[in-house]
Amino acid sequence: MPGRLEFEFEHENEADQVVKDMVITEDDTAEELDLKQIVLRIYNGKLDRRLYRKSFIFDRDLLEYRKNQAAEKRRPKDERDLLNKVKVFARMQTREDFDQFSMGMLNEHALRQRIKQLQEWRRNGITTLEDGAQYEVERSQRLSRRATTQRDSVHLLERLQKIVASRTIRDSASEAAAQKQNSRKPASIVDIESADGIELLSGPEKDLCSRLRLFPRPYLAAKEVLLAEYARVGCLKRRQACELVKIDSTKARWIYDFFVETGWIKPPVREDGDAAAVSIDGPMPVYLAALDTREQPVVKSEF
Repeated sequence: MPGRLEFEFEHENEADQVVKDMVITEDDTAEELDLKQIVLRIYNGKLDRRLYRKSFIFDRDLLEYRKNQAAEKRRPKDERDLLNKVKVFARMQTREDFDQFSMGMLNEHALRQRIKQLQEWRRNGITTLEDGAQYEVERSQRLSRRATTQRDSVHLLERLQKIVASRTIRDSASEAAAQKQNSRKPASIVDIESADGIELLSGPEKDLCSRLRLFPRPYLAAKEVLLAEYARVGCLKRRQACELVKIDSTKARWIYDFFVETGWIKPPVREDGDAAAVSIDGPMPVYLAALDTREQPVVKSEF
């Protein structure tokens, strides 16, 4: 209620609940009267504190929230932080004293900042105010260019990430389309001579990728994973190879058998001392039978 200078929720709003039903009668004993007087004194103390806080709010124009907030936003950040720290002293001073105290703190802060700026000029060999002003102009320009460069770098990085993501999606879609096409009709040899990374493959590897309809980059990624796991463990099962390589399981099995035939990896040794036989479902391609198992090509994992 603005006209009565009252708030919807007063300070210690529940204080009235204690005395609203209190009645002093002639039948009250001395002890009851003393107890009721103590309750009334406590209630009066709460009313005094409520009145003090209300007068503090009205005297400092704290109800003008939008006006005060707009005035604070016009100040620099360091000044706002300083005023927020000294607000705790407002209850100990009158409005005029607190305003004078705040202005003094702001003036001291401004003097400290000016002294710090002059010391920085002196360290940089500046001895006149004109040179100092020129230095500040050039300094602001440098900071602006640096911020622009950082912003452009962030935009460039975001653009590159989008390009990489779109290319990955496109490659995944192409691989999915190729797998779908393979499931509908018999697989045919794919020409990969112009594909990216073809120069990193040997002749048998090119033939393997062509027959499996697998591009060089996915094959090289699978090759690096399998050889790294074999080097770490010392042996590798076909089931483990299929789990490590994130491609079609049939292609993963053919790649595993190709590596075994070339001698790059060895299957686990059975209890009788012989290596596990290499065989998978389906006919063996011609290229596996024609491979020279004595050849040990250099493993390239460049991407």
